[in-house]
This record gives sequence, structure tokens and C-alpha cells, in this order.
Amino acid sequence: MQITRNAFCFPGERIDRITTGFGVYSANGLVPYCQIKTTNWRTRPETVVPSVGKAPRIYGPTLFAGAADFQFGFVLLNSLGRLWALDRLPPETTVFYATKQLNGPNPVKVLPTIVRSLGLQNPIMISDHAAYFDELITVPEIFGEIYDCRGTSEFYDWVDRRWPPASLNYGSKVYLTRSGLGKRYGRFACEDHLEHLLAAEGYDIVAPESLTIQEQIALYQTSERLIFAESSAVHLYSLVRRPGQIAAVIQRRDVLPEAIVSQMQDRDGAPPIAINAVQETFWPPLRGDHLGISILDFDLLREGLVEADLIRGNAWVAPSAAQVEDSINKSLEPGQKIMGLEERNEWLRHARALRRNAQAA
Repeated sequence: MQITRNAFCFPGERIDRITTGFGVYSANGLVPYCQIKTTNWRTRPETVVPSVGKAPRIYGPTLFAGAADFQFGFVLLNSLGRLWALDRLPPETTVFYATKQLNGPNPVKVLPTIVRSLGLQNPIMISDHAAYFDELITVPEIFGEIYDCRGTSEFYDWVDRRWPPASLNYGSKVYLTRSGLGKRYGRFACEDHLEHLLAAEGYDIVAPESLTIQEQIALYQTSERLIFAESSAVHLYSLVRRPGQIAAVIQRRDVLPEAIVSQMQDRDGAPPIAINAVQETFWPPLRGDHLGISILDFDLLREGLVEADLIRGNAWVAPSAAQVEDSINKSLEPGQKIMGLEERNEWLRHARALRRNAQAA
């Protein structure tokens, strides 16, 4: 832990799509423990910068807590790894988060909700501008993408104090669905059919976003068997999972993100099993790769779930081709057409060309 008086942060210039010159400085140069290394934001600060001039000043003790973002999964992976220090700091300590400039919707809603669920009532400040700090506390980040999506034993001890473990409810089963997110999010085709099959196997069907953070944690800690549609809910489960649970993640993509793979294996007990039953993927005319509609091989999915001891599968029936087609088309607006990989790549090249021409005009 280091305390620096009269420090300041400087946004820096945009270097490339994910890299900026953000840094935290004192009169002696860069302040330690302020590096940001995430999937969509990395910092490469100059060694020395001039004074930033007029900027707000934060009085009293302030903890530099790292990076903020509007995405639930990002916050879980990258905004918690320095908060352990608050147990050793005065209760009035401000928690300061930096966010990349023009980084989408305001991150204020998601991040404080998670911080407050940990029982932390400190003032929170999130900023993409320069700021001065009367007394800045910086500490090592002991969990997150900078740590290869893993955490130290000290970090998990801290998490278990903040989100105390609960007893398993033996025999309980839950499927964490994406169907409640709507048709414009990445999803499985015929997820409603999958829900019906799993309900027949005794699973409760739950949309995580319909629960508070505390309700999600309670569910993840107490359920004996859990099946997840690939989503950021896996990040929260991986933080609180316990020995004795059996879990699986049904992939939406052929390759499960390394952040999920690494984090799933980072606590005691059997890690969740990744099941790849993706047969094909289609996209509506939208830019995000994560917005694909995955066509599942339901027979292969059954085999994986049976092998994992999560279902019996005796009455398992795959959806018909007509059901699959109808589910895919629900993502489309009037006049839109669904696209396979090659067609979508061509569509993206054309969309980029149009954008470049518009910017040059």
C-alpha cells in the first residue's frame, strides 16, 4: 500500500482502439499500482506529463480502484481487485474509478450496485477526466484480467467475508437463461424449447437479470446443480461457487472466452464443464460479434449434460427445423435478412467502407 499526496490523474491521448496514455502521477513521476490491463482498455502512460491545470480535487483519503465500464462482466472482472484495501482504510475513503473516454453508456448504475452488494458504503467517483487527489492510496490488484482472470487466496478470503458462503440446498437445480434479454442480444435459437426440456428434468428456469445481486449470489451459492447459458452470470458464479456443486456452461460460441475458462477453474471444487454443441451461427445485420444466434445440436447437448450428471435425458426431443427457423427470424426487423459467417463478413466490410466515406466527407 502506498500513500501519495497531491497526486493527479491524466487521461492521456488515444493510442489505438484499446490503448490510451492514462496515468497517475506525483511530483516524482508515475504513481505505482495504477496500471490498467483489460480486454478493451490498456494504459501506456508517458513517464512524465506537465501539470493538468484546472481540474477537480478530491479531498481526504482516496483509493485508486482501477477501471470502470458499463458492462456487468467487465465490472466483476476488473473493478473488484483493489477493494480489499478498504478494510484497512477509514470509512470516509473515496473509491475512485477511471473510465476510458467515450466508453459507452454511463457506468454509474452497474458498478455501485455491485460495490454496495459487498457491504461497502464508501463514496464512489467515476471519471474520464483529469483530477487531483489530496491523499491517494494505491495498492496491488489481486484479481482480474491483469491477473489472467484469477485471484490470490487473499482476494477470495476477502470475497468470502463480504459475500459469506451459504449451505447447499441438495437436490436443487437451476438453469440460468438468456431468453429474458430480448431478441437483439446474442442467444440460442429455440432457447424456449431448451427451457421446456430442462424444466421437465426438474430445473427452475431463472433469468439472472431479474434478480438483485444478493439474490443471484444466494442462488449460486445454494444450488446443487446449475446450467448456464454462456453469459456474464458465469463470472459472478465463479466468484462464489463452492465444492459439492455440479455446473455446466452451454457455449454460444465455438470457443469459450479465455476470461471465462480461466476464472471457472480458480476456486476449490469441480469447475463448471463447458459444453460446445454449437452447430452453426447466424447474425442479424448488427455489428457486434456477440450478437450471434447459435444453432445448437440438441442431441450433442443432451450427451454432454447426461455425461455431466446434470440430466437423465430420457424424454429429450430436439426442436424441429421449422421451430429453429422461426426462432432465428424473430431477431429480424422488417426487410432485414439473417446472415451466415461469410455473408456477414462481407456486410461488415461494406459497413466499414460506408463509415469511412462518411467520415471523410
